[in-house]
Amino acid sequence: QIPFNKFPNMKVTTSSSYSRLVTLFFNTTDSVLSDEKLRLGLSYAIPNIFKEGERAFLPYSPKSLYYNVDVPAKELDYEHAKLLLSSSDSASDSAKTLSLTIKTLKEYKPIAEIISASWKQLGIETKIEEVNGIPDQFQIFLGDFNLAKDPDQYTLWHSEQPNNITNYKNLRIDKLLEDGRKTVNMDERKQIYFDFQKYLVDDVPAIFLYFPREFTLVRK
Repeated sequence: QIPFNKFPNMKVTTSSSYSRLVTLFFNTTDSVLSDEKLRLGLSYAIPNIFKEGERAFLPYSPKSLYYNVDVPAKELDYEHAKLLLSSSDSASDSAKTLSLTIKTLKEYKPIAEIISASWKQLGIETKIEEVNGIPDQFQIFLGDFNLAKDPDQYTLWHSEQPNNITNYKNLRIDKLLEDGRKTVNMDERKQIYFDFQKYLVDDVPAIFLYFPREFTLVRK
């Protein structure tokens, strides 16, 4: 197989695909992962860089008008992660090793292995299982979702929606998503989705990982 950059008279350009976001989804009703401090601790043990794409911290493209630049990125910080885990009910019992299972699409299995190695720094054992689609039951699912230009993510995060695969329930988020759908004024709508991002990442029903790289061949 010949690498793209070896083709004569062809130039390869790379860019980020902001229409798809690779994400770790937590089952927030799981007996272990219902613990918000545990999920938050896990989010601080995610690598800052993925060679497969541009690191993401929010569920919107950084090119979007609705992207909230004021939400601080949860960058890799093992000490802070350990502090959060020590105060969580699920991980504070030093007599037992915390074990988690990531179900992942085949294409993201190498990412699951990277995350597993990072969480091992926290004393967490992670089992990886390959799946062909969104599983009916899971602790953690590594997959992706499509991002539309419109910021509405009602079907993903509203507590009454069947596509809310994390089983996430937050009445404040529900209200913001409902208001966002019926608000026409641009400034008001932006504030609604700014607040939505802030509260969503604080609850950590999911960890947003990266926007995949895409390659374009251009004739010289």
